[in-house]
Amino acid sequence: MQYVRPGLTFARTAIARGATANESEALRFAAARWGNSSGPVLQLRASISGGETTDADYSALVGTSNEPSSEFLDVVNGLDLLGKLNLSRVPPRVPVIGFGSGATAYWVGQSKATPVSRQAFDRLTMFSKKVAALTIVSNELLNSADPRAEQRFLQDLISAAVSLSDWAFVDPSNSGSDSTPASVTSGASPITSGGDLADDAEAALAVFSGDLTTASWICHPRTAAQAGIRSGNGGVGANLGARGGSLAGLPCYVSESVPFDSSGGLLILIDANKVALVDEGFTVRRSTVGMVEMSNTPAGATDTPVAANTVPVSLFQSETTALMITRAVNWKAAESASVVVIEGANYGAAP
Repeated sequence: MQYVRPGLTFARTAIARGATANESEALRFAAARWGNSSGPVLQLRASISGGETTDADYSALVGTSNEPSSEFLDVVNGLDLLGKLNLSRVPPRVPVIGFGSGATAYWVGQSKATPVSRQAFDRLTMFSKKVAALTIVSNELLNSADPRAEQRFLQDLISAAVSLSDWAFVDPSNSGSDSTPASVTSGASPITSGGDLADDAEAALAVFSGDLTTASWICHPRTAAQAGIRSGNGGVGANLGARGGSLAGLPCYVSESVPFDSSGGLLILIDANKVALVDEGFTVRRSTVGMVEMSNTPAGATDTPVAANTVPVSLFQSETTALMITRAVNWKAAESASVVVIEGANYGAAP
């Protein structure tokens, strides 16, 4: 069996759906391009008529089998912070019990009464919020048999999914909204960096209330590279570089979405076990007709009807296809002190 890069089946299925008008045509398209036994064909054969899996009116756009989207999610999880950190996953729309404070154990003497410890519980129900990427693709590109088109399509999907979810997860300026979960750093009282990596790490550890056995650091790749260079062959950042590593014996993950400028970046210490995560995966939808407001700040809305007023373009007239990738995801930090933020971390010059 021919090796297929993880996530490519999802991208190819999206291409087949984007290049055709319905599931039957998408199935023929996929069979002609990738073979009758290919992953996209198997996925499309399992499709139900009629996309979202929860809505009968759109079920044609997604299959009953979630393997390709799960495979794509596995690829994204290998790159984004939500997957790297191994957060506490909880089911969506289902009340779950979490500890506000745990039990206490005691040494008890023979024939003595055992002290009673009080546990506090929090009841939490998590609802998914939507991350979406809408792109307009020429019909010629969708119909291209060049493997480079598929690879570019897959990479664009991954980049969009990773960059936005990482930004929302770590940027303190994201205080949340009806559509966006607040970042885990929102509301945290930051510690100003003193310019020395070891001192900054020690300061973060001093106020950290989480469990260090499940804790990790997060920073921008440039911050990690600076720290590793200045640490040389020794010190707390000796095993740190632009692709991450370890800091003070704890894993350190990097993301381009972590805020960073000429004054420095953020160095974040987080207990992954204290962050609840709902992640329902990805869906793909397409359209070849209608008008699209070609703007990253569109005005159009249907809940409180507002007309699109910025460069509307006809998909039919321009012979293009609109593809929308959505991810249903949400998170919540259980304790504010389980996330510590060092701001202005700049290790670009020797102290």
